[in-house]
Amino acid sequence: MSSIQVIELEDWNEFKQYVQDNFTVFPAYVFRGQRDSDWEIISTLTRLANSVSIDAKALENKQLELFQKRIRGLRGANPPKLSSDELWSLGQHYGLATPLIDWSESPYIAAYFAFEHVENPKCDYRSVYVLSRYGLANKLEEKGIKDVSFVESLQDDNSRIIAQAGLFTKLPTGLSFEQWLIENELGGLLVELRIPTDYRLEALNDLRAMNIQANTIYPDLHGAAISCNMWHENVSENIEQKNRINNMLKQLELTK
Repeated sequence: MSSIQVIELEDWNEFKQYVQDNFTVFPAYVFRGQRDSDWEIISTLTRLANSVSIDAKALENKQLELFQKRIRGLRGANPPKLSSDELWSLGQHYGLATPLIDWSESPYIAAYFAFEHVENPKCDYRSVYVLSRYGLANKLEEKGIKDVSFVESLQDDNSRIIAQAGLFTKLPTGLSFEQWLIENELGGLLVELRIPTDYRLEALNDLRAMNIQANTIYPDLHGAAISCNMWHENVSENIEQKNRINNMLKQLELTK
């Protein structure tokens, strides 16, 4: 079985250089950021399935049926009919547990999600995963695999998908993405880039200069609120970092 390559990088700058050297062919790769490198890549529906005593496939079918019923009358007058994948995509946008896994066409948007939350991971690393989009699509066709697919939302009202250059993979509920890849001898299509959590502030400052921040990632009231919260946190950390540097410089002057 092919394994998944894990690369531990020294710092944020090495991450940027590694991406530049290896993964800039658009749109051959898609990216996903996770706050803790110990976490598996699993869908929210798989997470739900692991916490309830219901068969995973039955849960998936029931979840879609329930969502179809609950949204009746909530999509405006004469809404267009949605496929199952479009229903899952709509639900994902509003917090429904779905079999979809988020990816972005931008490595830096993925990095934002890895570093967004201040809570430190248990293993001291945050991860950006790189998936060979064309490689997986070709293998799915070659092997005739129908239960795993890429899903790209065509809804006009999903502004987050557009802002995040987003798309999804859909796989059977109950499996992690890594588990499915390895069981199908496709682990070589996924690379995990691990970045030390100590570089969170540097990463967020850099991403902000690229205009990748909460209010652009989430172009709605939710994003505005997160942006305000993070502003205070980041300003405070930047001041503390500046003070530490000034103190170090003073100590160096004293030792001359």
